[in-house]
Amino acid sequence: MQNKPTVFTIILWVALAGLCVGIVLLAPGTVDAYNTLAREQKATPTPTALTASVLMVTVDPANTPTPTALILRIGVQGDEVTRLQQALKDLGYYTAEVDGQYGQGTALAVTLFQAQAGLTADGLAGSDTLAALYGGAAQTYIPTPTPSPTPSVLQKGAQGDSVKALQQRLKDLGYYQGSVDGDYGGGTEAAIRLFQQQNGLTVDGVSGTATMAAVYASDAPPVTITPTPDPAAMPMLVNRDNPVPDGYLPEDMVNLRNTLPASLVYVKGSEIQGVREAVDALAVMFAAAKSDGITGFQISAGYRSVAYQQELFNASVDKYLAEGRSRTSAISATRLTVADPGTSEHHIGLAFDLTVAGTTFKGTKQQIWLHQNCWDYGFIVRYQEGKEKLTGFVAEAWHIRYVGVQHATAMRDQDLCLEEYIQLLTP
Repeated sequence: MQNKPTVFTIILWVALAGLCVGIVLLAPGTVDAYNTLAREQKATPTPTALTASVLMVTVDPANTPTPTALILRIGVQGDEVTRLQQALKDLGYYTAEVDGQYGQGTALAVTLFQAQAGLTADGLAGSDTLAALYGGAAQTYIPTPTPSPTPSVLQKGAQGDSVKALQQRLKDLGYYQGSVDGDYGGGTEAAIRLFQQQNGLTVDGVSGTATMAAVYASDAPPVTITPTPDPAAMPMLVNRDNPVPDGYLPEDMVNLRNTLPASLVYVKGSEIQGVREAVDALAVMFAAAKSDGITGFQISAGYRSVAYQQELFNASVDKYLAEGRSRTSAISATRLTVADPGTSEHHIGLAFDLTVAGTTFKGTKQQIWLHQNCWDYGFIVRYQEGKEKLTGFVAEAWHIRYVGVQHATAMRDQDLCLEEYIQLLTP
């Protein structure tokens, strides 16, 4: 049985037939349009330029365009930088590797060259800088002279390389025995005083223009050692073997509360006295301590009469007797910390006991500062650890004695107690 055509098939055949009819009807018009276009293209040729009517222009060789100015700066790389570095290196301005990279070292070398050549020292290698560098008249690098190590005035408290150079010079000449540490302290001041004294200068411990010139002179004389020190200039030795003379009384004593500012130190007793020179040195020392942030000192003892020393001695003996000791034992124990009447340094008005309220003093920041610095102000720690057999007393961190800066710093630098120092200098 044959299949009948579907409705969809019939519609498809109808559409195909309509398309064929359209092609047949449009084809003659399309062909005519194509033929017309071809005839027009053949009738109108492609236009060409008429060179006979063009003006010929000749380039003027004298009118060369100005190139953009070359400026070498940080970050630029290449052959021009290499050439620049080599030129600077040949003249001594540049010392690093010639690598063609314009870095900080190259900029610094350019700045040095510009400054010496009288140009704007900006580190940029522009036309003026390059012309001066490559022009054939560039100068080699002249280092800036090192500043003189000897300024016009140095005095106590000064620090730095200038002081260190001065100390070394004094040491080479034999006037200074301390550390070359760049700190103009009591030892340096004493050395300058000695130099001034032996060379006819004003003795003030200050390294002024005249002193500096003499110290650094090529013919500066070495120290002259005095074989026998002047006995009058030696510190007075007072101990069990060297009591003060009968009826001895220090001269020029002052009341400490009336002399020392309460802002610097507290004087515990209203009647405490001391020799003026020593008290003045105390004021300077406490002011220096305050500037270093060290305060809270108090003075518990100064000058003592022989009679008052006797009272203290007897009170100590009585305390030991009350503990059940024999009188001989009590006296021996007392003598370790309390001097016999007539043998105490307090009799000469140059010794002082320093304390800090509510403490045992040893180990405090005040005690540490005192032991490090008192020498520069003319004081010694009179009874030191390790010197008990020489001094006859146990160590007393609080007891200081004024002997003057020259003697104090000499004893510190040579680690001598007063007994050793006197023995060393006395023939």
